[in-house]
This record gives sequence, structure tokens and C-alpha cells, in this order.
Amino acid sequence: MQIHPRIIKPLIISSPIIALIVAALTLSIQLSQIESKVLVLAKNEVKYFIKNIKIEPTLVEKKINLDDTSFLTITLLNDSNNIMMSQADRSYPTIIDELKKVDHSFTTRSTKEIQEHIIHNHFRNKFYFQFKVPVHIDNFDGYIQGLYQISDEELKGIYTNIAYSIVQLVLTIFVTTFLLYPIIVYLNKEYINQSKNLLQANLEIMSVLGGAVAKRDSETNAHNYRVTLYSIAFAEALHLNKEKIMGLIKGAFLHDVGKIGIADSILLKQGKLNVLEFEHMKYHVEFGIDIISKSKWLNDARDVVAYHHERHDGTGYSKNISGDQIPLTARIFMICDVFDALTSKRPYKKKFSFEKSINIIKEKAGTHFDPELVSTFCSIIEPLYTNISHLEDEENLKSMLDNKLHYLAS
Repeated sequence: MQIHPRIIKPLIISSPIIALIVAALTLSIQLSQIESKVLVLAKNEVKYFIKNIKIEPTLVEKKINLDDTSFLTITLLNDSNNIMMSQADRSYPTIIDELKKVDHSFTTRSTKEIQEHIIHNHFRNKFYFQFKVPVHIDNFDGYIQGLYQISDEELKGIYTNIAYSIVQLVLTIFVTTFLLYPIIVYLNKEYINQSKNLLQANLEIMSVLGGAVAKRDSETNAHNYRVTLYSIAFAEALHLNKEKIMGLIKGAFLHDVGKIGIADSILLKQGKLNVLEFEHMKYHVEFGIDIISKSKWLNDARDVVAYHHERHDGTGYSKNISGDQIPLTARIFMICDVFDALTSKRPYKKKFSFEKSINIIKEKAGTHFDPELVSTFCSIIEPLYTNISHLEDEENLKSMLDNKLHYLAS
């Protein structure tokens, strides 16, 4: 898929914004998971403590040393929830008031379920883990209940890891962006060049085919170039998108490609065609549709090929449709086609002046042509006519068209 150069640079410039957004989302997710991480640390500490405690008959008379732990309180309960021993850290009373603000009491009924929850003091950013765990050690069945405070070092480690993850993520975005930028630009440039070369090759083939038809019809390929340039300028004035204009260009070159199937006796006849000959001439539209239908690339040329002989009042051929039923690209082309025919010398007529040609176009507004399109065409055509109408050299016209195609393909 082609990435337009005008899109690539904004993407690079916006990478800091993208990085900040991603970082903010990551921070939000990581902060929401802090309690889970704290819970894992606390559980591991409790498991280690329970695994190493020894229950002895004289335990009630002993004290558990909490100095080297992060436990604020430890209480040993028997199976009936009677306190056998309770030990509190000396600093524990200082947080009692804070903990009273949170309902952290456990049930006292006999149950073997683990009871636990995290208490987060947002004001001081402290985390406490309160637990009541059934224990079965030696001949003792009961509970150990306590309050565990996550140390500042552990909490700092959690926040450090979060900060490290965010920094790593942001750096990865920046490094990836700036490392890939020249590669993307290079590959995209190559893709655009290949697309332009392919487009140029296809249009050259159309030019050859259109030129062959023009030679049979006693015209020159310069007509195809001129009418195509007129059509592009007209379409741009109407603000058509590039895809529509590309279809118009293809249709302009191949609008009469069906004349390949018309007999020379009719196509090259000097003078006016009789009724039967004219009816046969109309078949070139169907022949043209059949020819371009063999190529998917030419699908967007169909509107011009199929409907460029229709008329605004419905008296044209071959579908006899009228007004807005006629595709816009066909309505655009038919004005440009007739205008160039009027302002060009043909074997059966002299070249008409610009003024006479414009008057004929205006006279046919509402019958042959869309009157609104005629109004727009007449307002923009004179400077283009001055630059193009006198050109018969195909190379000059081809160069002008190449410049337009370069812009459309960029």
C-alpha cells in the first residue's frame, strides 16, 4: 500500500505525542496492578514466616521477634479463635488511627478459609496486608492473624520497575520510528516510482491504441491529448478527486476505441452517412465497451466510453439517458470533445474561432450539454485554449500531460 509522503512526515512528527499517550496508558495499567504486585509480595512473606515458625507449649510465654520483619502485628489464635499470643511492633500504635478509618476486621467464626485484604493509605502512599491464615503445625491447629506493611524498599522497587517499563517503551517507540523512517521513505519512494512508471506505460499503450483509431478516422492523436488536457482542467475546476480524474483520462484516450470494429466504407466515407450507415456507426460504443471490459484497470474508463454520445435532453445514443443519469465524467468529456472538434481543422470543416466555438457550446446547453457544466467550462477554458489549441506536435502535448500525471500520481 502506498503511503503518501505528506502523511509520513506528520506521522514522524506525531511520534512524541503517540509515545506520551502510550506511556500514559501504560502507567494507568501498571498503577492499577500495584495492589496485585503488593499482594504477591505480602503473601510470599507470610508463607515464609509461617513455614519457619515453631509452635511450642511455652509459646504463649514467648515473644516473636518482629524487628527483622515487615509485620506490624502477629496474633496466634487457637481453633476456637482464642488468642494464645499477640505481638505488635513498637511503631504499630502510630498507624492505629489510620487503620480505624478502614473496616479491616475478620470474622471470628470457626472457618478454615484464608481471609485477607490490602489496605492502601493514599495520603501516605502506604500499603498494608491484613491476613488470617489457618495453620496446621505439629499438633497445633489454629490461625495466625497479622498485619504486614509493605516496606518502602519493596514499594520503591515496584515503582522503579514501572518507571523503567515506561521509559523503555517510550525509547522503543522513538528508536523504532527514527530507524524505520528512512527505510519507509525509501521503500515508499520506490513504490511511487514504480507506480508512476506503470501508469506511464499503460497510458502510452492507450495513446498508441487511441492514435491508431484516430489515424483510421482521419484525425491525429493530438486530438486525444488536447481533449484529455481540457478534461483534466475542467474536472479540477469541478473539484473531482484524483480517482475520478484518472478514469476520465483513460476514457478520453479510448472514447472511440470501438471504431476499430467499424467498416472502412462507413468510417472513411466522405460526406454525410445515411440512416443505415449511421445506425451501424453507433455500434462503436458497444464495441468500445467490449474492448475495455477485458481489462480491470480500464473499468473506470467505462463511463466515458459508454456514454459520451448521450445528450442532456435524452436524444443521444446508445442508452438514450438524460440529465444526471449520464455519468459526470461523460458529461465533462462530451463538452471538451465537441469543443476541440470545433476549434480544430478537419477534412470536412475549417477551424472555428474560439468565440464561435464557445457560442455553439452555449447554444447547445440544455439540449446537448449539461447547462451548469457549460457555465463552468466557459469560465475556465480560454487560457487553456490559448496554451493548447495551436499545438499539433504530440511530444509537446505528451509532455504537458506527463506533468499532470506526475501530480496526480504523487
